[in-house]
Amino acid sequence: MYSEEEMEVIENHITQNFGDFDSVFHEIISPDIHVDICMIPPSEERNYYVLVTMGMGAHWMNVPEELAEYKLERAELAVCLPPDWNLQSDDEKWYWPIRMLKVLARLPISEDTWLGWGHTVDNGESFDESTQLCGCMLINPANFEETANICSMPDGSEVNFYQAIPLYNEEMAYKMDNDAETLLNIMDDTILIINPNRKNYCKKTLLN
Repeated sequence: MYSEEEMEVIENHITQNFGDFDSVFHEIISPDIHVDICMIPPSEERNYYVLVTMGMGAHWMNVPEELAEYKLERAELAVCLPPDWNLQSDDEKWYWPIRMLKVLARLPISEDTWLGWGHTVDNGESFDESTQLCGCMLINPANFEETANICSMPDGSEVNFYQAIPLYNEEMAYKMDNDAETLLNIMDDTILIINPNRKNYCKKTLLN
């Protein structure tokens, strides 16, 4: 878990860069790290929910030695949801983005690996029967100031904030055949706020 001092720094960073959160999804049982999720409600400036993890960065990820200078060992994650998303329901149709965040937050522990910009994670199946989205990619937080990307900690380390963008299977395959930048270049801003039925940018008919 974060120390009390670290938690204060993280909370201030989220508030200053993503918005005031009036509620938190508190984790009842934590097998390893304690991952809460801050819920920032829609506002005039941003007409969508922003969910931000708080706790993933307490774990130092296993980043390759050649990248040590970039301070990528710690991270937190965010997603954006439409203003009419039912965050009070535990129906998987509404809950899957939260589950996705929790699974991603623990992946570096369970797999002894790390997550960073451009990384894709395959869920293995659709997140829910209501969508064909089945994986995600991490990018820098979009529609926020650049200061949202990195939170400097008291010990000199940094916690990197990434936005998780759900993807279709074809989009993940396209990214693996090319790279994250190439995939993002064929997409538009509709990917930034989760839409379970958004356009698939890598269907063959769209790429031809």
